[in-house]
Formats: sequence, structure tokens, C-alpha cells
Amino acid sequence: IKHSTTHPKYLHSNSTSHKWAFGAIAELVDNSVDAKASRFFVDTFEVDFDDQLEKERVLTFQDNGSGMHSKEVHKMLSFGHCDKVEDEGYKPIGHYGNGFKSGSMRLGSDALVLTKHHHTQTIGFLSQTFLNK
Repeated sequence: IKHSTTHPKYLHSNSTSHKWAFGAIAELVDNSVDAKASRFFVDTFEVDFDDQLEKERVLTFQDNGSGMHSKEVHKMLSFGHCDKVEDEGYKPIGHYGNGFKSGSMRLGSDALVLTKHHHTQTIGFLSQTFLNK
């Protein structure tokens, strides 16, 4: 299992580049557009953990884009990697490899990514909660 770490304070300070939540959501929509998604869904639901008194609110994003293989997910969760190139006249929105990290950490403390690319399924996890423990 590939593993990367960064200081949780860096994740937090990076997320403050978004003054409001809709800017952070726009980063995630941009990634879906770059993955040639034709559909993008946003939903919320509550999760009841046995060890907590209150339910946790979860925000989900789902698209039908091209997905990522494991190396792409690892780069997405790392800083400063962007392999997006112009394809068939389409110029990608993302350029710097920071949008997912800044956007997701502005919206919450943890991000779980489930993706499928051809016959490969990959899970990625970016967590301030994990890094703080």
C-alpha cells in the first residue's frame, strides 16, 4: 500500500485558499470535467457511529468520468503532481495538482476516494483526523 504523509496543519492552511465552500466544490467539479464526466452528483447523508452521541454529516460527490488507476490516485493525494494534458482539443482546467486537496479539506477533515479505471478499482484516503492522532 502506497502511503504519503504531510503535516495536518499544512492540509488545513492549504484549504483556506477557498474563502467559501462553493469555491471548494468548484475544484471538485473541475476535476470531474477534466475526467470527461457527463454527470456529476452531490448528496449528503448522516452516518451513525456507535461510539458517538451525534450522527456525522457526510457530503458525497459522484461522477461518471474516466476514473483513475492507483498511480494517478497516489499522485492526486500528493502535492504538486499534475499529468493532465490537452486531449482532442480539450484543455484541462487543472494545472497545479492542488485542487483536490485544497477543495476537499475546505469541505471536511477527511476525504475517501473510490474510483474505477477500466478493470482497476482503487481507494484513496486523505485525512486530517488520521494525521492528528
